[in-house]
Amino acid sequence: MTNVPTPIDRLIRLEKLVADLQLAASSPQPISAEDTSLPDRHRWPADELLLTRLIRRNPEALKAYESPAELIKTDDQGVLLKPISGSSPFRLCELPNTDAVVWLASEHESWIYGTEIFRTLFNVPSPLASDCSLVLQSLPRFIQKVQGREWTFDSSGEMVPKDRPFVEQAEQAELQQRIQQMEQIIARMRGGISAELSTIRSEVQLLQDQLDRVLRLKENDLRS
Repeated sequence: MTNVPTPIDRLIRLEKLVADLQLAASSPQPISAEDTSLPDRHRWPADELLLTRLIRRNPEALKAYESPAELIKTDDQGVLLKPISGSSPFRLCELPNTDAVVWLASEHESWIYGTEIFRTLFNVPSPLASDCSLVLQSLPRFIQKVQGREWTFDSSGEMVPKDRPFVEQAEQAELQQRIQQMEQIIARMRGGISAELSTIRSEVQLLQDQLDRVLRLKENDLRS
């Protein structure tokens, strides 16, 4: 059976990643950009899954890798993504392959869920309650157009209600259920084997008694 990391294992790994990122933040060179007014940021050095988990659980560890983002709808390119020096409810981060991803800042307002740009970037449940709080499930992706400065929209991400289990939790619950089912099957098999062994022991004992009786009869015949 494949070993599945426990929540504690994943937490330890996540904490180690945070420590590594905080250490690395002081050493890499920031992405070069012609516009020196843009905030410095480092390219994300790890995989997208860990980035998503950090956004959900420890976003302050990403300060060196993110910048406020401007999203512009265009007729020919769909959505254009740019880093800015001002404030924005959106954050961007450049991946190792030069693609970029976008997410909502933790302090965002719920009205953003009703905007056209948000609906373009993220798949969300419909209808969405007015007081619903959403959390990130997967990141929308943008393809590089101008190095470190512009990206064009490629694929949507997903946000889900805060109380809905994440995919990994659902998979873990399904795995746990399958384990319980296997344990029940094994228990029934053991019960059946025990019953069969008991029957075999009885039959062996009966044969042993019959053999002893035959031997005694032969001994009596020899004596007579």
